[in-house]
Amino acid sequence: MSHIETFEGIRYRLLGPVELYHDGSAIDLSSTKVRLMLTALALAPNTVVSFEALGEVLWDGGPPVSARSNVRTYATALRRVLDRGCRNRLVSRGGGYLLATAPDELDVHVFARLAEIGRRALAEGEPASARTHLRQALGLWRGHPGEGLPARRALAGHLDALAEQRLLAEEDLLEAELAVGRHAEQVGVARRLVTDHPLRERCWAALMLALYRSGDVAAALEAFTEARHRLVDGLGLEPGPRLQQLHAAMLNRDSALLAQPTAATTAGTGARCQLPHQSPLIDRSDEVRAVVSTVCDNAGADGPQVVVVHGPAGAGKSAVALLAAHQAAWNFPDGQLYLDLANAGLDAETAARWRESLTGRRMLVVIDHCTTAAQLRPLLVSDPGCAFVVTADSPLAAVDATARVPVARLSPAAAVAMLGRLIGRSRLTPDRLAVELVARCDHLPLAIRALAAVLIQSPRLGLPELLSRLHDNGLLDELAVDDLDPRARMLGRYRELTASDPVSATAFRHLGGGAAVTELPPHVARRLLDHGLLEDGRIGPLAKLVAAELTG
Repeated sequence: MSHIETFEGIRYRLLGPVELYHDGSAIDLSSTKVRLMLTALALAPNTVVSFEALGEVLWDGGPPVSARSNVRTYATALRRVLDRGCRNRLVSRGGGYLLATAPDELDVHVFARLAEIGRRALAEGEPASARTHLRQALGLWRGHPGEGLPARRALAGHLDALAEQRLLAEEDLLEAELAVGRHAEQVGVARRLVTDHPLRERCWAALMLALYRSGDVAAALEAFTEARHRLVDGLGLEPGPRLQQLHAAMLNRDSALLAQPTAATTAGTGARCQLPHQSPLIDRSDEVRAVVSTVCDNAGADGPQVVVVHGPAGAGKSAVALLAAHQAAWNFPDGQLYLDLANAGLDAETAARWRESLTGRRMLVVIDHCTTAAQLRPLLVSDPGCAFVVTADSPLAAVDATARVPVARLSPAAAVAMLGRLIGRSRLTPDRLAVELVARCDHLPLAIRALAAVLIQSPRLGLPELLSRLHDNGLLDELAVDDLDPRARMLGRYRELTASDPVSATAFRHLGGGAAVTELPPHVARRLLDHGLLEDGRIGPLAKLVAAELTG
């Protein structure tokens, strides 16, 4: 017969305060010496631990003359505790004691097994599986290993090794979370890790990626600078190849950095992802985070999540919506769809088929360039599994939205920074002219991108020469670059308005001839706002130039 009668019901817990459970109930371990002895034996399960080694743990290098006798006394006390759950657990053998355990009884072993499964899944390109197992592994931790025990040199190495394994698992989990697209949610986790472990390059790399993929490129680059300072000050070493290469890729806007979750991260074999690619050119991390948290944290609520991303024409609403959708894609295994209402009008029959295709599925839908609530309502379904991210110039006040996320013009500093990222900081001289150039663009990302395209097409063109060409009569012509054309965007909105409300369209033309916004009837002002031709009680300078051209 085995010296163990049964393993049923007993659990040893070292990943935090030392605890012993039997059938779900805690067994009293109030004696410090008994807890120390149990810890020493549990760290070497099914192995004989000598009297000398146990003496080192119990008295930290200064055992009394009666140490062997005292060890036997504490062993008797521990055996009495263990026998409440199962007899013959503590065995006297060969000049010491052996604690008989099964693999699933000791939280240290369960943690190691789950962490290894997760690590292997991550290496094999299965981050969703890795995430599940690593979360389970880390969920076993309740504090520092052996928390509450008096310091013992004989235990320190073992407990430190456990803490290191926990950190490795946290790094693996962070990598898995990023691989399934949870970028914005992991920024805080990564910041905590680099604060606690400032010399861990893997933690810094994860923070940089989380920030970059959340749209906060500037913060990602600042993280590299901070990592370099910490490494140089702490170790006298420059960052290693991994951090250096990541930094270079970010400076070069390497599209590989925006890799989306792999097929293994989605549950449905027929999942569709139709989201266009979107690079984070400016820091919209707060707006992106607001969208992601709404569609992910509220998933499974009573109805679908509807987030309206609104702001001036050309402010970058589509970019915010797409960046957020890419990050939240992991939470919608049946697919992610994109519909541009500027290019696709859906009749009643088509809208009905659209709703049918979404019903009963967990899908994320980006609906771009929505003008009115009436245009949006036929596209929504009542199923709680779906989420809709809608871009509009107005807040779509008549829509029952879960959240509304405003996207404002850039600050002058952010606008200059965006231009510098697009064309290179070296061309932004003198600084005052760069400030004036982005002001001519009304600090709108679309117009700034068009301005950058002009400078990229003409490498020898300096800021003074370009500024001289951006007078009122030539500004819209200069910004008419490919699909980055503010005039074309606004004329499209004007034509939509003309078809549905000629009176309001006429009022817009009058604004170009000098009429004041304050003279508009409230319902006309609302119509112009809905179509992105008016904002916050004012007409933007680019919109006013378009209106003036229509008047002329």
